[in-house]
Amino acid sequence: MIVSDLLAAEALQLRLHTPSSTERLSCEISWCAPAETIDPTPFLSQNVLLLTNGIGLNIQDNRTWAAYVERLVKVGVAAIAFGTGTAHRLIPPGLVQAATALDVPLLEIPRAVPFLQVHRHVTNVLQAERFTATTRSWELAQKCAALASSGARLSVILAVAAEAAAGQLAIVDAAGSIIARSPEDSSWSKEDLERAANGGRDVTVPLPMGSGDAFQLVVRDCLADHPLGTLLAPAASIIAVQLQTALHSTAHKQQELETLLDQVPDWSGVALEEFTSTFRSTGLDSSEPTFVITARTGPQNLANAWRIRLVLQSLFDDVRVQVRANVLFVFAQKPAIPGQPGTIDVLLSKFSQKLPGQPLVLKGPCASIDELRLGVHQARELVDQVDRPTIAPELGVSALVASTASRGARAGATRLFAPVVAHDESHSVNLLGTLECFLVHDAQPSRAAAALYIHRNTLSQRITKLESLLNLSLASLEGQATCLMALRILRS
Repeated sequence: MIVSDLLAAEALQLRLHTPSSTERLSCEISWCAPAETIDPTPFLSQNVLLLTNGIGLNIQDNRTWAAYVERLVKVGVAAIAFGTGTAHRLIPPGLVQAATALDVPLLEIPRAVPFLQVHRHVTNVLQAERFTATTRSWELAQKCAALASSGARLSVILAVAAEAAAGQLAIVDAAGSIIARSPEDSSWSKEDLERAANGGRDVTVPLPMGSGDAFQLVVRDCLADHPLGTLLAPAASIIAVQLQTALHSTAHKQQELETLLDQVPDWSGVALEEFTSTFRSTGLDSSEPTFVITARTGPQNLANAWRIRLVLQSLFDDVRVQVRANVLFVFAQKPAIPGQPGTIDVLLSKFSQKLPGQPLVLKGPCASIDELRLGVHQARELVDQVDRPTIAPELGVSALVASTASRGARAGATRLFAPVVAHDESHSVNLLGTLECFLVHDAQPSRAAAALYIHRNTLSQRITKLESLLNLSLASLEGQATCLMALRILRS
């Protein structure tokens, strides 16, 4: 019920005495309260309709009327309904002036209309609206529950709730970051969330997660005729369950995933058969193509970890997630749409749209366990080098070198660099670091010198010294490749 509904009720014969805007007359009325004291605010709450005959308001000074209305504005009254004929033949001009200045709708209740009639009308309308809203809320909850039991994704249920609210919905975490939204292409700013938190036509409904996670359902631009808190509260429980399912279904088998990630770089100690056995212990199918995703996480982009999970949960039926050393590792199998062509491109498009600035690497589908192991190694190294969602190349030198390096290769690499290490230990120059920087910058002297903050002539002298200690030419592709492979072997 809104203020203009009272004016439209012919039986009440109410008259408006202030030039109130359409927006102000659209203010919701939560209840009505008769009050005859000079300061009724301790007994009022937001959006109340104040009923008064002005019996205790024998005020002659306009400043007193202004102070009276100011107190009502602070508690957020929807309107003032002033009865004439009992204590005041007409509405006091000072009250009209104050209500006009402070934009509070001032309605006159004529002497012929009892207060009880106004009170009963408001109460009956509010009860009818709440009954209708409660009925609709349980119908919405039942529909959401049916979708959840049929295996519908969180995005589908969120869209149904948004349709019922005739507005846009978002799930926001405790830090104020949006985890999911409907429509998915809607844009939310910090100002939008602040306005929602401050009430008005927007509303915030807590999601009862039953855990340490704090999420809220935020609505904006709604056109629903019913109180949104009442409408969405039962559905919020279903959404909370689906959110928990989306997040926690990716979080089991943690110990097995830890073991799997420990085994990835141990090429000489863990054979393929043992790695395959560990992979199966995570609950994943070794015969199924597997997508590998790595992403940088941390306090600055913690919400992105949830968004990544929700994206993958909407696209795959089987997802495993593990976080270690601020890197999120994801293994995804069984696309929700079987045989969907170009799934890796679909993933890239989704992540680029939702998380354009997130360091994230996509690899797959890996058709075999040994390809998967190489893919995990490659994705882990590449995620430190990207600043956006990126598809990993089909083959990475680092992963290939690490997987094929035997103990003999490691011993050979150690012997190759032994003269350089000995030189660095007895001098203040870090020649091994210089070599690594030179190769990282594609053996381009100008780029390497800039990265090392040294002159090109100084770099040239160091390269000459390295060539004499290594007994090979760093100007040749073979010499560069030998040092690059040897460094990767030692770093793996």
